[in-house]
This record gives sequence, C-alpha cells and structure tokens, in this order.
Amino acid sequence: MATCRLSRRSGTAKLAASLVAGNAGAESELLTAQSEGSGDGDWRIIDLWSDEGSSWEARLVWSGGGGAQRSAWFDVPKCTRVCVHATMLQVFGANLSTSSDIAARAAIADGQADTENQWTVRGSSAQLIGGGGGNVDVVPPPWAKFVRLELSDSTLNATTFVELLDVNATPRARYAVDKQPAPGVPLGDAATVRCVLLTGTYAYRVVFLLHL
Repeated sequence: MATCRLSRRSGTAKLAASLVAGNAGAESELLTAQSEGSGDGDWRIIDLWSDEGSSWEARLVWSGGGGAQRSAWFDVPKCTRVCVHATMLQVFGANLSTSSDIAARAAIADGQADTENQWTVRGSSAQLIGGGGGNVDVVPPPWAKFVRLELSDSTLNATTFVELLDVNATPRARYAVDKQPAPGVPLGDAATVRCVLLTGTYAYRVVFLLHL
C-alpha cells in the first residue's frame, strides 16, 4: 500500500511558563496533521523537542483506520520519539518551567520504530495536610506498563510504600520504595497507584513507563 501523505509534517508552539512549580503550564497546540491519501493510514514517527533543551509535557491524540481517537501523555525531558499508526494526529504541549517560555517543536516522518516513553506525576509532602504524611492516589495514564515512586529524601525509602489497588479499591501489591524492581513495579490490572507517604518535608514523583 502506498504511503498516505500528511497535510503537515512539522509544527511549533511557544509554551508559556508554568505559574506553579511542579505543575505544567497552559496547553498549546503544536500541530494537527491529516492523511491526504487513501487507505487506513500509515506508521508515523513523531520527534518532540524544544529549542532550549528544556523539559515539557506532551499530549498526543491520534486515530487510524476509521477507529476511535486515542490519547497519550508523556514527558519530553530533552527530546523524545513516539511511533503510532495514524491517519490523523495532533500534538499539544505544556511548559514545566516557571522561569521562562520555551519553543516546543514536533516533526513527523513515515516509518515504524519501537519506542518507550515516560509520564510523571509530581508532588510535595507540603501539599498534604500539615505535611503530616498520608496517602496520595494516582490513576495510571493510558499505555502505562510500569510505575516507580521516587523521593527527594532517600532516607525515607525503606519506610515509604507504593501500593497497587484494583478496580474495587482492594490493595493487591505493596512495595517499599527501596524494594521496587527495575524498571518499576508492573501495573498489571491496577486501577490506582497509592503512595503511602511519611511525615517530613520532601518532594516526590510517580514515574510511569509507557509501552508506546
């Protein structure tokens, strides 16, 4: 089958600085591309980066073969690559920096490649009531395969835990942070990731490894 041509191959957007540390800023569209040929679409390799080499968050929306739209969120630490089979795709971005705007860019090539990406949820113990510890629940994003919890204060690793809850909110697995396997805890059918956090002043992040 002949390659389906795309209406656009690249795009850019100026991403405004975030107003809150640890949170992404306002989302902007980098590009929308649509197949112009016939058929069920083709494999597309999407490269994402910024002129400044700064980290940002991307959201990819795509559809192929007349099917429903799918979405994925992932980190762009310096640059990253993702591959999907699509007739239509859109790329959106949001800045993680609180100090400066950045120019985010996307470019599309035809082809297929194995890719893996990450998506991160960030937080601070100060966000919990009185900084007194507690549970933080995170819903795994689409395409997530593994998860790991990381703390800025490594002395708490042995007494801080990540739990996997099923769709009925029943705990099915529990790992201390220092006992997490590499590359992370396999999610399986987990509906919720619960971070059991201790009293203290520290930052944490929940990193999902995506099979995409």
